[in-house]
Amino acid sequence: MTRKAPLILLMLPCIATAQTLYGPSHYYQFSDSPFAGGSYSSFYLEDFEDGVLNVPDVVATGLVPPAVIGPTSVTDSVDGDDGTIDGLGRAGYSLFAAFGDSGITFTFSDATLGSLPTVAGIVWTDGNNSISFEARDLGGNVIASSLNNSHADNSIFGETDEDRFYGVAYSGGIKSITIWSGPGGIEVDHLQYGIGTPNPVPEPMTLLLGGASLAAAFRKRSR
Repeated sequence: MTRKAPLILLMLPCIATAQTLYGPSHYYQFSDSPFAGGSYSSFYLEDFEDGVLNVPDVVATGLVPPAVIGPTSVTDSVDGDDGTIDGLGRAGYSLFAAFGDSGITFTFSDATLGSLPTVAGIVWTDGNNSISFEARDLGGNVIASSLNNSHADNSIFGETDEDRFYGVAYSGGIKSITIWSGPGGIEVDHLQYGIGTPNPVPEPMTLLLGGASLAAAFRKRSR
């Protein structure tokens, strides 16, 4: 008697998950981002090095409107933005808000992109413990969160070893991401978002063929 291969079970591991939370992970330059090298129909990286937030379809808000700062002795930009990985971010620009416990929210629209981003992330560069990140969908539902992370070095003079990336990939569309920390200021950099996948996945036909091939192998062995 020949057993039927469990086709559905064989195909399930090949299917990408709908949402993935990234971070907190060390970040010194864009190549450290889990979104680097992905497959996108559109993708934007805002490093604030021109002194403004001017990428499309995003607004930054907080209790006090966030402002771009730098370069100063206390600026904490992403390390590589000044052209050298040297443990300091004083020579670059970043986005600062005065109240870390309220945080900074980045709200996305689909005016230019055509739909909400499916990947979005931000680099925390300075502030007080603890640091939290949250992402929400179009309906305001939380789709991912990373709470009460402790990696601040309790210094405000631009050191970069504490800098961490937080992000999310969600196929249903990301309406907003928020990052917050303890009382006092909060500083972030390298806002990034787009439509696509951080790591390319096989086309649906490839998945079907792969499952069929495995099923054939099981049938052959059962004989």
